[in-house]
Amino acid sequence: MNTAGAGILCICCAALGLTLGQEFIPAEQFRKQIRLLMTVLLLTVILSQLRLIDLSAISPDSDSTEQTAEDILEKADAYRTEAVAEQIRTGLNRALEEHGAPCSVAEIIVHIPDDGSIRIERAVLSGNVLTGTVYLREWLGGDVVIEGKEAAAGDPG
Repeated sequence: MNTAGAGILCICCAALGLTLGQEFIPAEQFRKQIRLLMTVLLLTVILSQLRLIDLSAISPDSDSTEQTAEDILEKADAYRTEAVAEQIRTGLNRALEEHGAPCSVAEIIVHIPDDGSIRIERAVLSGNVLTGTVYLREWLGGDVVIEGKEAAAGDPG
């Protein structure tokens, strides 16, 4: 049994013993004094057991809590950015297909600043890069870097 379990068992046994002791004392004129004495004794048992309980597992240090919160926020931002990039990639591929372009968007790199806006930084095309570049320049603007899948992988052409 761990320390906390032993402490709780000790407190329960003391409470039970004091309750039984109170009921078996026949003197009615001393009942208030005996009740006060037993309450003090029970409080002493409770407080002595509370000082033995290790509370470090319950309240972690603030550094690890802050680090955990930062990790969660970073992961949430990464998931959000990934989901937004996938939605944009899917929408662009659907539009390219509707226009009959012989290419598709293989990858989209986006950046989401603190103000919540979405900035598309780079698009990687597979298939006919020239045709895809014409469409993407029209839809995304001239500041987006558009490259072919072969160029992104280091292959020429």
